[in-house]
Amino acid sequence: MMAKGDLTKAKQISPETKKKVWERQNGRSVVSGFPISVEMCCCHFIGRGEKSGVGYEWNVVGLTPDEHRLLDENKPLKINGRIRYSNAEMQTLIHNHLVENYEGWTLAKCSYHKYWKEEDYDVKRRKKI
Repeated sequence: MMAKGDLTKAKQISPETKKKVWERQNGRSVVSGFPISVEMCCCHFIGRGEKSGVGYEWNVVGLTPDEHRLLDENKPLKINGRIRYSNAEMQTLIHNHLVENYEGWTLAKCSYHKYWKEEDYDVKRRKKI
C-alpha cells in the first residue's frame, strides 16, 4: 500500500527512469531521431496534470527541448522550415514507440492508480530480438 504523498512520487521522473528511457531510445529522440542526452527533456505521454500521468518508463519519452515544447503547445514539428510532423503525428509516433516496447502497455496504465506500486501496473519492457 502506498503512503500519502505517493501521488507526487509516482508522477516524478527519477534519474534511473531517465537513464532507462535514454537507453531504450538509443540516445535519440522518438520523434526526430536527433541525439539527446541522458538529462534530456523527458516528457510524460499522459500528462502529470489532470490525467495524473505516472513517471514510470512506459509513460516517458525523451525528446529534444523544442519537440517537447511543440508537443505541449499542440504545434507541428518543423525541420528546415518545413512541417515534418503534425502534433497528432508526433503523438502517434510516441504512442507506437511505447506499444512496441512494453508488454501490457495501455493508456490506462500510464495514469496513477491509488495504492498501486510500480510493479502493480504489470507493464514489462519487451526483450529486443
